[in-house]
Amino acid sequence: MTLNGKLTKMFATISVAALGLTACASDEEQNQESGQGHQLETLLATDARSDQRAAGAGANMAMELGFDQVQPATDEALGAVRESAEERAGSAEEMTVNPQSCASPIEALDWSPILASSDSMTRVDFGRENFSGVGSIEVAGISEDAGGEPEAADQVAAHQQAVEEITTTCNDLTMMLADDSEPEWAELEYTFTAEPIETESGSGLLWERYPTEGEGGQSTTALTVMTDHEGHVIMVAFIGSGEIADDEFQDISEAILASAVGQLE
Repeated sequence: MTLNGKLTKMFATISVAALGLTACASDEEQNQESGQGHQLETLLATDARSDQRAAGAGANMAMELGFDQVQPATDEALGAVRESAEERAGSAEEMTVNPQSCASPIEALDWSPILASSDSMTRVDFGRENFSGVGSIEVAGISEDAGGEPEAADQVAAHQQAVEEITTTCNDLTMMLADDSEPEWAELEYTFTAEPIETESGSGLLWERYPTEGEGGQSTTALTVMTDHEGHVIMVAFIGSGEIADDEFQDISEAILASAVGQLE
């Protein structure tokens, strides 16, 4: 793999949503809605784990807000994401980022609750027909009582520190992106910008990545909001088209996050 090819896969943790929603789209609509309802009922059952119930409550709010394509991530999908993250770990020095000092925060940003050192984690993905993107909610136990290992809380703190660095000292940078199968001439320079997001229930960032020259390549917008509550860490994320930068998606993220937090109380 080329050095720039590694950077291409940064932020991959929040894009696993496509795995679940692809499965949703393959079924007939009636069976799909029935199956989704049953899956959410399973997550919200009284004998479900606390992380499952919190994720189920958040996903249920997403459905109420119009995201009618809902799919919990399978254990196999979560395992694949964790394995991929392990392969990417430690690649900051090999990234083509300007300024280079922002490489480490960019790498640390490539984290979400399903990568926490925990035995209890749940992810639910959601979308809708008229939305060019995917959303997700992830919940993981980080305290010992909730299934977390001793280092889980430190991992959450490290990600929060990375968000702070990205939104202050690394909020306007350039990076080179290229798949390892592409020739060098196909490499494109991208501009990356970020700004902090604060809601009543959590905090995070809105970032955008687009070709610096404005030709070729693909622009991406992402919004993540995270909080920790009652021994759990919760993240709501959207990734896709520029509409995610609209205030509406901050309100949606807040409602979903608040529903998950309320379930833990």
